[in-house]
Amino acid sequence: MIKRIDNLGRVVVPKGYRVMLGLKPGDALDIQIDGGKLTMKPHKGTCAFCGKTEICSAYMGKGLCAECLKAIKSLQEP
Repeated sequence: MIKRIDNLGRVVVPKGYRVMLGLKPGDALDIQIDGGKLTMKPHKGTCAFCGKTEICSAYMGKGLCAECLKAIKSLQEP
């Protein structure tokens, strides 16, 4: 399938592909260049502190893994 880039640099992801990947308007995509190819994939959240992809909780739009959440909960206020 050939798609053209519009004058604002946009490319439309065909509806069938969006449905197959479960993408909805506003979803984030990871975009990378790999060996001369532009690749896009659905963004998987990562822990804001350690970068792990196993998110168990979120706070103010930031993902947290179980280990970092436990570490934060164990902190005591001064």
